[in-house]
Amino acid sequence: GTATPSPPRGARAPTPSPLGGEGRGEGSGTIAWAAAAAALFFSVHPLRVESVAWVTERRDVVVGLFVLLTLAAYLRAWREGAAGRLHRGWYWTAVGCFTLALLSKSIAVGLPVVLLALDLFPLRRAAAPPGAWARRLAPLAAEKLPFLALAAGISAVTLGILMNERLLASRESLDLGQRLALTGYGLAFYLWKSLVPWPLSPIYTLFHPVLPWSARLLIPAGAVTLLTAAVILARRRWPAGLVAWVSCVALLMPVLGLFHSGPQIAADRYTYLASLPLALLLGSGVAWCWQAGRAGALSPTLARAVGAAAAALLIGLIALTTRQIAVWQDSVTLWRHAAWVEPASDIPVFYLGWALVEKRRLPEAREHWSRSLDRVPPDLRALRARFVTEIGVVEQRAGDHAEAARRFREGLTLDPAQAVAAIRLGLALSAQGAGAEAERAFAAALPLVIGPRPPIWELRAAIAEVPVTHPEARGRLAFALARRLQQRGALEEAGAQYRAGLALLPRHAEGWNNLGVTYALRRRPDEALEAFLQALRIQPGYPEACQNGRLAAQALGVTPAEIESCSPGRG
Repeated sequence: GTATPSPPRGARAPTPSPLGGEGRGEGSGTIAWAAAAAALFFSVHPLRVESVAWVTERRDVVVGLFVLLTLAAYLRAWREGAAGRLHRGWYWTAVGCFTLALLSKSIAVGLPVVLLALDLFPLRRAAAPPGAWARRLAPLAAEKLPFLALAAGISAVTLGILMNERLLASRESLDLGQRLALTGYGLAFYLWKSLVPWPLSPIYTLFHPVLPWSARLLIPAGAVTLLTAAVILARRRWPAGLVAWVSCVALLMPVLGLFHSGPQIAADRYTYLASLPLALLLGSGVAWCWQAGRAGALSPTLARAVGAAAAALLIGLIALTTRQIAVWQDSVTLWRHAAWVEPASDIPVFYLGWALVEKRRLPEAREHWSRSLDRVPPDLRALRARFVTEIGVVEQRAGDHAEAARRFREGLTLDPAQAVAAIRLGLALSAQGAGAEAERAFAAALPLVIGPRPPIWELRAAIAEVPVTHPEARGRLAFALARRLQQRGALEEAGAQYRAGLALLPRHAEGWNNLGVTYALRRRPDEALEAFLQALRIQPGYPEACQNGRLAAQALGVTPAEIESCSPGRG
């Protein structure tokens, strides 16, 4: 046979890329096996269930599609390029796909870091003599500027929305040390659940206070630090490990503790993109063992053992995924499982009770709330009040309004700030024909609705049940809920509540003015002006409506007669 010539001294022999840059034939077959194994590991993993079963999170599937298209276009740009430059057409195709990925879900903001990591390995676009590495890396980083600009823009918008809706954890609730501890915990948690995906839950509760030096947070942070150090030290012998870990961290960063939001410490759905590099690493490892076994570089027995282990792993993942799909059958099965996974958390307890009531499984709901109440210590009066109120709701649904009223009074005795209990007490009294007492209960609930404690959706449901035979109470409760929503920045929903209240109390000038404010903040000046003018028709010279109406009229370039009637000091 003909000997293969050695490369000149100092030159680097061409390296067959796992992405198909060099070579065909058997190498391409290995790549196909690696891709197939990676796709299977990714797609049948139980962590995918939440993203597919939960309609709200189907956007994970959409963003995953556009992320893969971005990667495919970028790799095609590298393959079709020349002289170290990317093919222009395919490059901008990648930018376009990345834009669509960001519009699907902002979690894709870390993808530019992944592209830069791919440049280093396996594309080896930064290969250079010693000392020139930084000069080679700079143009590669500059090449990512359009991607980075898009990521920065969508990050700013997302953070603005989270801050406006008060969903982002404040600096007072979580300091930097706590955020870093949660970041380390999250990385360890997602890696562990990728390897051992059971039990899974729709909610992993963040318990307060967050203690960075506790074993629960310190051990995962230490494990992540050791793993990071290991892949850095092994980067020359195993660069794929470092690239996969960097990619995983970059794709998880938006949902880790540094930017914490919500009651959860982690969520299965956040692994959708971050699992891609881990699946590729695993699939490539299986394919490498298969090829090495055929080439004699690895014992055939060992190669077959790896193949058998991979097959067993896939079968195990499929079994767990089938079981996890059953968990998502309906709300009751979902939250019953979540309560089993985290018995110390109150969140799944409440959701399970609400699900049972919604399904009209009232005896089960009554028993569930009663058991939940029994486990609450006497000194936690506010929590006991909530459980007692929920028992009252069950009695109300069952038609026992006298027992429901007793439960609601008990809840208010435990916690006088229970707005839901006060409203529902009025409902129970009204159902018993005690109209005057019901009105007093509704009036007592008004100042409680504005407070921060009662959940919005429970308030909304309770207010919606106030009969039209109490129009004053229902209208004013709707206004109170609207003001609370407006304070939280939920302007569209606040506007809906203002309109609901005005349908019952059309002569309420403050309601019209506040509705106008929600329109103005949503940049709907015509509707805002009309609402301000309606307030002035009801109450001429109303100071707030005069001021707001004048601003709206100036923006539209009109001077309505109602505004002219305002004195200079009133607008």
